[in-house]
Amino acid sequence: MTFLAWPLAAAVAAVAIPALIILYLLKLRRRDLEISTTLLWKKAVQDLQANAPLQKLRRNIMLLLQLLVLAALLFALAEPVMKSGTFKGQRHVILLDRSASMATLDSALNTSAPTPRLEQMKKEALSLVDSLREPGLFAKATNATGDEAMIIAFDNAADVRQSFTSDKQKLRAAIEGITQSDAPTSLGEAMRLAKAHAPKRIHVDNDGSTQVIEGLSGGPEIAIHLFSDGRIPDADQAKPAADDSFEFHSIGSVKSGNLGIVSVRAQRAYDDPKKLNIFVGLQNSDVVERHADVELTIEGSVAAIKPVVLPGATQPGASAANTVAVTPAPAPAAGAGPSTPAAAEPKPESPLNPGVGGVVFTVEREDALLAEVRLRPPVGSAGDLDPFPTDDRVYVQAPPAKRLRVGIVTSGSLFLSSALAGLPLAELRTFTPAEYKKMAEKGESLPLDVVILDGVLPPLSNMSNAAGLPPGRFLVLGGVPAAAPAKEGPAPPLTDKGKAGNATIVDWQRTHPALRNVTLDSVFIAESRDVEVRPGSTAVTIARTERGPAIIELSSGPTRAIIVPFDISASSWPLDVSFVVFLASALDYLGGDAIAGASDFTQMGATVSERLPAGATDIRLLPPPGVEDLADTVLTPLPDGTVVFGPVRRAGVYRLTWKGGAAPGDLQENGRTIRRIPANLLDPQESVVAATPSVELASRVVTSKDGTFKGDQRLWPYLLLACAGLLMLEWFIYNRKVHI
Repeated sequence: MTFLAWPLAAAVAAVAIPALIILYLLKLRRRDLEISTTLLWKKAVQDLQANAPLQKLRRNIMLLLQLLVLAALLFALAEPVMKSGTFKGQRHVILLDRSASMATLDSALNTSAPTPRLEQMKKEALSLVDSLREPGLFAKATNATGDEAMIIAFDNAADVRQSFTSDKQKLRAAIEGITQSDAPTSLGEAMRLAKAHAPKRIHVDNDGSTQVIEGLSGGPEIAIHLFSDGRIPDADQAKPAADDSFEFHSIGSVKSGNLGIVSVRAQRAYDDPKKLNIFVGLQNSDVVERHADVELTIEGSVAAIKPVVLPGATQPGASAANTVAVTPAPAPAAGAGPSTPAAAEPKPESPLNPGVGGVVFTVEREDALLAEVRLRPPVGSAGDLDPFPTDDRVYVQAPPAKRLRVGIVTSGSLFLSSALAGLPLAELRTFTPAEYKKMAEKGESLPLDVVILDGVLPPLSNMSNAAGLPPGRFLVLGGVPAAAPAKEGPAPPLTDKGKAGNATIVDWQRTHPALRNVTLDSVFIAESRDVEVRPGSTAVTIARTERGPAIIELSSGPTRAIIVPFDISASSWPLDVSFVVFLASALDYLGGDAIAGASDFTQMGATVSERLPAGATDIRLLPPPGVEDLADTVLTPLPDGTVVFGPVRRAGVYRLTWKGGAAPGDLQENGRTIRRIPANLLDPQESVVAATPSVELASRVVTSKDGTFKGDQRLWPYLLLACAGLLMLEWFIYNRKVHI
């Protein structure tokens, strides 16, 4: 038991207890009174003896009761507290998982309807807050401090919902304000935030100077509380400080299985763009074989339904053909020793390998479309498919069927002619540099989707913009466009500084549409170019050598170009299959740039970039239908007409709407243009929703607590009740004596 305000109680006791005793020792002041008889002399003499100054203290039940009352008051003033032993430290960091898997409907709350894990997590976190120690009634007078807590909500990103405070109302409001996210889980950002807000340990040198010691916290010990289902891919990279405690509170059932969609892709056939194939990848994390129906809906109408059977999850190393129901090994009995000498520290069980499968839908559609793929229980079965509905429905956008019209301006290139001959193009036209120069000087624009400039740059004209190119889509090989020098304004986005010697490509943006599925580390360049990309311009380096940029994307108003500044014939690239893949991807990217929904979908946690037609105004982003925690957002376009929003944290179909022109695939409604942007989870790890009883960190394995929290028991209310009871007893005895 501890006392929060014992100095204050001691000071009051030093004054009150002696004062009470002195009241029973002091002489009573009497007044003179004439009497008519001496019969009362004897009584008067006794009174004089009894009221002598500092008389001997006699037994007195009233004094005893009053001392007990005073003692109860003094102990209440000292604020005694019975320690619960539940917590360590006075500062608590509460990490709350709001990721997609926390929407699983297997909560332990006693409700008639299925409850998501997020609600159970909030309830347990609120219980933790309620059990934190408070600073006390006389905190300011005694400098007493209570427990402080900090609230951090995280998915694949994290944010501080409430900084360190002992105000429980603020902590409760921060917890209750956390909403569900459909993004995957990552603990790294949350741990970095927790460490950034922890007080640093400061070392004071002999000369009085101070130095912050990184990696060590100062002040009271910090306790980190993680509320999650434990499905955290990067948990083994989290490393709390050595002197901080870490507690894991598991949310959800360890037996929950799930059948979900983990990949989707819409692709038109090269030889026949009218034929659209939709590939759907499925995963079963349940230990038993599962049956389901996969339903394809196109623009709100059911197009096809296919049954699917997925094998159950298996132990690592087991074959899917020998799938059996797997149950966790029973925990050792209480008091039993470890099974092996090395079992001193608990190890988390190896995760099961989910069963996988998929279906392919083929439809004949030429127009752009929005398709929905949904998992449903088999026909005739009752109940829901599984407790995690987020990955049972995905959306995919398909652009309209279109073959590109491509023109090539070249003096003759066997490599380009051979590579382009194998691509399914609607039209391929070849121009000599002289022909192209003559058309450019006349201001004629080629009726083509993409123009390939092979070692040729267009002459500067009134149509040229800041990028040194006329409006259109260009793939520039072996040249660097340069704008006419301007007396005022910013410098050109690109500056060619000449030859730079041989080089190899060392890095490239593997997620860029033009470089997807392209491997460039084997490309040798005999004569590279030294190109300077102006910071802050609309030019972006998407591949580089050890000497500088190797591939650049350039945007300026209605102009879009991918630039390869070195001569491809003086490199090993044309002899590599990656060159053909790059040509096909770059042409599709440039030619499909003006098509709505050029990308199939957006994954959770990603930032979305959409290029709108020139002149678009009043641009707004509308959240998916049914998502009430998101509001309409007003967007401002960049100078090249691109709008950026995100990160996206809720699944569904977003609608980008504006006033102005439309691209193929956009919709027109009430005088506004609408572009639909699908967003899906599609994360195999997040779709495994069985909770784990422990989390393996970088430095330790943490086992889940039981979820019950006991705060310190304050005793002063009971002491005040005892004080009131003693006062009533004193009043009763006093009145009884007087009566007698």
